[in-house]
Amino acid sequence: MKARLFSLCLIAVFFSAPALADDDLSEGHSSSTVPNAQLQKELAVLQTMPDQASEACIGALKELHETQGKLEAEQERTKDQDLAVAQDVLESDYENAIEMCGPDARRLCETHNPADKLAHACEVLGSVPD
Repeated sequence: MKARLFSLCLIAVFFSAPALADDDLSEGHSSSTVPNAQLQKELAVLQTMPDQASEACIGALKELHETQGKLEAEQERTKDQDLAVAQDVLESDYENAIEMCGPDARRLCETHNPADKLAHACEVLGSVPD
C-alpha cells in the first residue's frame, strides 16, 4: 500500500510539475519539448491507475526527479558555467522515463471499457486500440 501511495504521489508530481527540459539552460541553448510532451501524455494515462506503474517506470521517474533537482541547484549556484552536460543528462533521463513508462501506459490503454478519464488520456497518447 505504501508503494502504491508513493507511486501516485510521484506520478502526480511529474504530471503537474513544469518541465525543466523546456527551459533555456544556457544562452542560446533550448532543448526539444518532445520528450517532456511524450512523458506527460504517458503520465496522464498512468495517473488514472498509478498502481499499474512498473518499478522500472517509478525508478526512472525518481532518477529524472533527482537530475532535475541537481540541475536546479546548479542553475541557482552559477549562471556562468556551461550546463550543456547537465542538459544532456536530463534529456537522457526523460528518454529513459519514456522508455520505462510507455509500455505501462500503453498496457492501460488496452483496458476494455475504460473510464472516461483513461479513454481521453489514451486518445491524447495516441494508443487507442482499434
